[in-house]
Amino acid sequence: MKNIAPLRGSHLLAATAAMAICVGIALPSAAFGQQSKPIAEVLRQPLPPEDLTLQASESQMVITGPTFTYTVNRNTGAISGLEVRRDGKTILRLQEADFAIDDYHLSRANSGATQVTAKGTDRIVLKTDAQLPAPAAGRPSIAYTLTNTFFNDGVVVAELELVPAADVTIAKEIGHRLLVDGPLHRYLHKTRGSIFPDKIDRLPKPGDSLTMGGLTSCLQVFSHDAALAMFTDVGATHCSGKPSKSASIESLPADGNSARVRLCQQIVDVGEGGDTYRLKAAEPFRLRFGISVAPNRLPHPRRHDLRMFIWVGDAKHPYPTSAEIRQAAQLGFTLFQMHRLGTPGLPRPPAGELQRVIKEVHQAGMLFLWTANADLMYANAPDVVDLVARDKWVLWQGFNYGGHYQATMDPYCNTLATCLASPNGLAGYRVKTLQAMMEQFQVDGMYIDDNLAYGNCTLWKEHSHPRPVYDCLIELHEMNWRRRQAIREHCPHAVLVDHCSKGVVLPDICDFDVHLFGEGYSFPSVSAYWDLIASVQNMDAQGSLFAGDSETVRCSAALAYNFDLLTGGGQYTYLDWRLWPAKFPYASGVRKEEHLFVRHDNLAQYYFGLYESTPNYFADAEGRFSTSAPDTFATVYRNDTWGDCLIPLANMAKEPRATRLAISNLDVLGLSADARYALFDVNARTSRVVSGKQLAEGIDPVTLPAQGLRLFCLRQLPTGTAVHLWGGKRISERRDPASGDLTVQLLAPAGVNDTVVFAVQGKTVRQVRVAGKPAEFFHDPTTGLVHGELVFDAAPVSLELSLSDIAKDSLPAKPLAGDELAQYLKIGD
Repeated sequence: MKNIAPLRGSHLLAATAAMAICVGIALPSAAFGQQSKPIAEVLRQPLPPEDLTLQASESQMVITGPTFTYTVNRNTGAISGLEVRRDGKTILRLQEADFAIDDYHLSRANSGATQVTAKGTDRIVLKTDAQLPAPAAGRPSIAYTLTNTFFNDGVVVAELELVPAADVTIAKEIGHRLLVDGPLHRYLHKTRGSIFPDKIDRLPKPGDSLTMGGLTSCLQVFSHDAALAMFTDVGATHCSGKPSKSASIESLPADGNSARVRLCQQIVDVGEGGDTYRLKAAEPFRLRFGISVAPNRLPHPRRHDLRMFIWVGDAKHPYPTSAEIRQAAQLGFTLFQMHRLGTPGLPRPPAGELQRVIKEVHQAGMLFLWTANADLMYANAPDVVDLVARDKWVLWQGFNYGGHYQATMDPYCNTLATCLASPNGLAGYRVKTLQAMMEQFQVDGMYIDDNLAYGNCTLWKEHSHPRPVYDCLIELHEMNWRRRQAIREHCPHAVLVDHCSKGVVLPDICDFDVHLFGEGYSFPSVSAYWDLIASVQNMDAQGSLFAGDSETVRCSAALAYNFDLLTGGGQYTYLDWRLWPAKFPYASGVRKEEHLFVRHDNLAQYYFGLYESTPNYFADAEGRFSTSAPDTFATVYRNDTWGDCLIPLANMAKEPRATRLAISNLDVLGLSADARYALFDVNARTSRVVSGKQLAEGIDPVTLPAQGLRLFCLRQLPTGTAVHLWGGKRISERRDPASGDLTVQLLAPAGVNDTVVFAVQGKTVRQVRVAGKPAEFFHDPTTGLVHGELVFDAAPVSLELSLSDIAKDSLPAKPLAGDELAQYLKIGD
């Protein structure tokens, strides 16, 4: 989190013990009726398998992972096939693959022998020794060794060593080419000397092509459904003449929504009038190249519910109080990250505080994340101290932040910059500290700050980089992969979060579950944000937005929730400096009403249950639903357990807009034209009964705040009973078939005080009991809604509504007022 300058910086539990510690609730029995799982349980469900298998025949070897299958020709060692699956269907297919050295082609090698040198469920290594035959008289053969390392995250890294029998003059190229089919719409290109992609844009139209220059590092094509990247560590080693290129994309004709794209990265490119390049006899020429794909693992239901709260603190307050932890949970957050905790396994003083914090975070239902940096190590880490004392720091030395970063308000955050390649034993040391952390503390995952492939290391010889300008992309991926494997070994539900900003480059980001895009970065439109989030959505990962500090153009909390709720939810990240600005006066631009948006929109997601819902995104709304005013958008979430819908209506304009929502395709949302629905305004806490036909024709316009949103809940309303509309997460529900009496169990973070709302059709409410005791509930004479205040505990609370055929409610009358955010936004005035 470099833009916030001051902000820089377990052992495996049995399932039953984890639920006792982390959830602290007794789950409803199946006899209770229809039910959901509490989010605290969903967060702790083990990750789906991420294992590799190997099948070998005389002609080929097939490596299969969770969502992908690579095929290797045993004679050449070259990849000859690749398929990538989503939901069991092949969506990406490799049509051709070639590595060319002028008229030598790896796919035409002979006399090869491929052996398995390492075989695990997480990584498989194949080694091939073969010959590239002479393509013409007077040309020598080239012996080569090709080592392919297949990772269980969908990445393959090929190490190629060429040893010509005699000098080989390269008059045209050394290049890696792939031809791939799939639902691909955009591309990015990164060079070794850049932090972020040099170019992110739409693919050229079929029949068109484009070329790129610079020291090519990664060329990637992607969409919201799939992605493929090719990368190399020595791109553009020699580019000469005109035209000269380092990478290219060619779009070919394809059917339907699919694209057919030829990708190429040049190691050597000789254009007209350019100088040739020579491979010298008996002198090894070494390079690495590879492929990364998405989806690269199976989805986890928690994906859209990883709402992260960050504790930064300062020297006076390095650890949160118990009340502060509970308050973060009461805002609907599910991840609690400590940002300046120290070297993994070596928490900062005072002793024993970390154990207290982790225990209380778990009791609040959240997961605990430890923060580390991809490019920094704490100066007090034992091996860092040792290297510095022996004047060997150059072995790990990096150059970000001038080589040293120390927080002004927190001297404990005293760190030294390290090379992103984690060279000369640093990678092993990092893994050792992770193992120590997991063995001592019940950590649920990690946040890795600045997971970005910088190209600024000048110690290329000391760190064994292949070239002076080098971004460590390949090594950074392997470090991330090793981290994921080490943490998962102890914690099957591990969550990994990175700060990639706009460096959404495979393979570096493919091992993470959440990607923090930036500190206060805003976007010119919701479509621009949607285009960026494609680069993580194809991995079934979650994006994350962050309230910035000193940026001149900052994405406000209100606007951030527009981006968030239109594109999947769970993405707004908040921190202590903004929640308690009087205690931590380090953030700028903190608005006193920010917490209202955070509480309202986080709890809305918590109550609805995004983990059990299907989103129907604004970007796919054509033919399904629409809004009437310019710059207004809707996304419709359908809860797959309960059948109700959550509808955010967002306004991206800088002035209020009135818009009408029409749901033209009821079937795709599981709605019926003949059914009756309660349409509940979550902000104003008003409701009206509408038919499916009315929804299709368009509901009456609503006024949206400038760059803000309003939330609506839609639930079918059967006659002769009551339904829960809002307030707490519905865990289970049961109706008496004769009387229509309703019993429902609701869950919210312990200590949340909120209004619970019910709609009643064809009956009146005689009494409401909470935990078996009569409770103070009211009916709104205008809307007919039944409502009451409830303070939630850690366990689900049971509410019983006794219904009557008498025309008048037995409950006292009381209008249902809008919530605090609605009052601030003047909704309903």
